[in-house]
Amino acid sequence: MDPNVGDILPQQPPMILIDRIVSAHEGSAVAEKTFPHGAYGSHEGHVLEPALIECLAQTVAALQGTLARRAGEPPAPGLLGGVSDFAFHRTAACGRVLRLAVAIERHLGPLCLARGRVEQDGDLVAEGSLTFRIDEPRR
Repeated sequence: MDPNVGDILPQQPPMILIDRIVSAHEGSAVAEKTFPHGAYGSHEGHVLEPALIECLAQTVAALQGTLARRAGEPPAPGLLGGVSDFAFHRTAACGRVLRLAVAIERHLGPLCLARGRVEQDGDLVAEGSLTFRIDEPRR
């Protein structure tokens, strides 16, 4: 795991489910995760569907944390509030890199709607929308 990931996420191992942030720009981010066999969030060599959703949620949190850090602010606390229009197209295998891409579609006060995609080996694994509450940063 990239040490910077642990600095911007509220989770602690083993609940940190992204290994590194590939890119983070205003409104979008890409992260990666490789689940070892037997890791939390996997079963019999496959990544569990709820773990894929949590990976995307943590990618949104990493985006928010990265942008806050660049602005000299602490990361703001947030909460995943809902998942919608989610589709799982294939099973993700352990031991291979997952590419996690998120795009913020809209903000309304503290609420945020993001669209996420999970890919492995260039194939779409899952996609859907996530709703968050993102509070003001703690100072």
